[in-house]
Amino acid sequence: MSEPRPSAGPVPDWEELSRTTVYEAHGRSVVEVTYRLPSGAVEIFSVREDRPSVAVLALTTTGETLVTRQFRPGPEQLVYELPGGYLDDGETPLAAAARELLAETGYGGDLKVVGRCFGDSYSSSVKYCAVGLNCRRRGPAQPDDTEFIEVLSVSPQELRQLLRSGDVTDVDLAYLGLDALGLL
Repeated sequence: MSEPRPSAGPVPDWEELSRTTVYEAHGRSVVEVTYRLPSGAVEIFSVREDRPSVAVLALTTTGETLVTRQFRPGPEQLVYELPGGYLDDGETPLAAAARELLAETGYGGDLKVVGRCFGDSYSSSVKYCAVGLNCRRRGPAQPDDTEFIEVLSVSPQELRQLLRSGDVTDVDLAYLGLDALGLL
């Protein structure tokens, strides 16, 4: 028997006293939230707020997984990623997954959302994982003007090696997808 899942939302013994946005640009912000802790102490936490995003673990008709490789300013290097991006206002994770997979790789397939996780413990952003089966090229990739993407196809075994390398940004979502597909 599985253990009960903790409820979502604020914990009653943590009292939010104030919330101040200290930085905001490009749909991202940093908010300082002051809480009274269960001990009675008052503490300020910096929370990164971001839009929800999705990444796709896409399997081609030959069983290869699609990964992208591009320069990212945070780590200041080329990194591997699953195709994906932010959800547009009012867009479902599934619709965003299909849009991003097609735009970044030119591929489409049978997609479904299989899980979600938080960006980290000091972030309000939610990251969704979609898997794609029977993915095939539907046309040319059409990345955004700021994206310079190399599309690669690797075996699931090679993907697991990449995940262990430390040069992949979507490790959590890749493992959710591999697990959902029984490929761990």
